[in-house]
Amino acid sequence: MIKSAKKQSLPIKKELRAFLLTSGASFLLLLLLFSPQAGLEGARTGLLLCAEIVIPTLFPFLVLSSFVIRLGIAERFGRLFARLTAILFRLPGASASVLLLGILGGYPVGASACAELVEKGVLTRAEGNRLLSFCINSSPAYIIGAVGAGLLHSAKAGALLYAAHVLSSLLVGLLLGMSGTKRAASVSDPKRTVSMSAPGALVTSVTDAAHSMLGISAFVVFFSALSALLFSTGLVEACAHLTSLLPGMHWVDAETAQTLLKGFFEVSGGCDAAVRNGQFTLEALSAFLSWSGLSVVFQVLFTVRDTGLSARGYVACRPLHMLFSVLLTILLFTLFPVAIPTLAGAAPFTLAMHNAPASAALLFACAVLLLARAKV
Repeated sequence: MIKSAKKQSLPIKKELRAFLLTSGASFLLLLLLFSPQAGLEGARTGLLLCAEIVIPTLFPFLVLSSFVIRLGIAERFGRLFARLTAILFRLPGASASVLLLGILGGYPVGASACAELVEKGVLTRAEGNRLLSFCINSSPAYIIGAVGAGLLHSAKAGALLYAAHVLSSLLVGLLLGMSGTKRAASVSDPKRTVSMSAPGALVTSVTDAAHSMLGISAFVVFFSALSALLFSTGLVEACAHLTSLLPGMHWVDAETAQTLLKGFFEVSGGCDAAVRNGQFTLEALSAFLSWSGLSVVFQVLFTVRDTGLSARGYVACRPLHMLFSVLLTILLFTLFPVAIPTLAGAAPFTLAMHNAPASAALLFACAVLLLARAKV
């Protein structure tokens, strides 16, 4: 009886899911038809974000991370840290290079490097899923440069946010390692050490990174347009008003609701809105950076789509990462006070267009490389 009831519930769940997805897509399509200007402005903001931040900061790291893995450098580098990663995270030594790339390269460089090692057989699928849960982080260039110096006008504040961000990620990895299966420190299986020639590795790395970059940019533009469409309906303000009527929720206003929604969809827009809002700014920045935004979640799904890896563990660990990051942010800013300009009255962070032509040319070059590879 129980098994038959479960079998009957599966089609119902699938039909309900299909109905919700269809209804949501139809609603957004109607919004786009009746409010095209809002969608246009949102898409334009997303394109500008890609041209100024996403492409210049991510593309080189995507190429280099793939290059060092295809040359076999990751495995050789990993042997130095095999014992350390086995003890702390119960993962092979090669995972150390993935973690380092994820910490320095920003999202979703860690996912790309992790997928590469799984495809080569250096990591098992279970190990890849566990590593994926904590190897995807924001880059120091973004947190210290864009968020710290750009939004908060304090590189020191950005450095403290970055320290809290990385330490909380390592704590998540340590907790996951406690439940993981112990792995031998050696990764010298001959099948796993096959490497490519340097020219072949470079060509493949650049073309693969170009393909990933186009997909990542598409998600950024889409979610930027989506959030702009939702704001244009007035539903966000109405939900904020209803929430503010609840006990202890008087601090929730329309601007705060928009900030939370922007942070949920896309991390850059959420950080900008958090600074302009001025309520719980450091905590909100820390939480948004740890959550990474629905846009990054789909970028991770896009990156690991053909590897058998699942992003469920990554998504499930985001609340834990957020909790650790917020607590560490409070602790670090208490121990090392930083003078930050008045946030509520600060001018909104705008993206200058001085690098846009070069970034657009880089995006065009990515498309040309993809077309050239498709013809081959």
